[in-house]
Amino acid sequence: MDYLILVNRFEPLPQGFEHNIRFKSVRGKLFEKQAGAALEGLLQAAENDNCGLEVISGYRSADYQQMLWEKEISKEMACGLDYQAAKEKCALTLALPGESEHQTGLAVDFGKKGDDDVSYDFIRSKQSVWLERSAHRFGFILRYPRLKEHITGIAFEPWHYRYVGVESACIIRENGICLEEFLDFYQDKYLDSTNKGI
Repeated sequence: MDYLILVNRFEPLPQGFEHNIRFKSVRGKLFEKQAGAALEGLLQAAENDNCGLEVISGYRSADYQQMLWEKEISKEMACGLDYQAAKEKCALTLALPGESEHQTGLAVDFGKKGDDDVSYDFIRSKQSVWLERSAHRFGFILRYPRLKEHITGIAFEPWHYRYVGVESACIIRENGICLEEFLDFYQDKYLDSTNKGI
């Protein structure tokens, strides 16, 4: 598994990618095996710090991602937007099938203990603060940070974290960059790019 794989509207997943993922279940959600093991460590550390986290979302199949996309488009159109406007609005926070990090099994959406969906008020929670200070120690990064929307193409999502491995996560956090910037400027300089993990 390439833990630094870039997935977005310009870099979609290859057909059949999902068939090669080795899964691990964490709190009833599926994750790529190594990412899932790291996530278990992160969740335990958060509990130890009295900062319980809810795992809202993990792996999503292409079919499930399509269903979410259609549901959001319908919701926006019911609020009065035409199809094109609804599509543009949804694309700020939701990816089409094949363009979502959730299909890699490397992405996790977090919430506060007891939450059943993501929420923008998560940013004001102690859980969000804990993640920003600690997630890198387990190989996770805040994938869509504030003020990087022009690079990621996705609106700020304080709940969406992505497994990239500890070394990469530490470099990304220390330099205040997003994954795209890391891949463009830092990967070859600091990492053995042939080390793709298991």
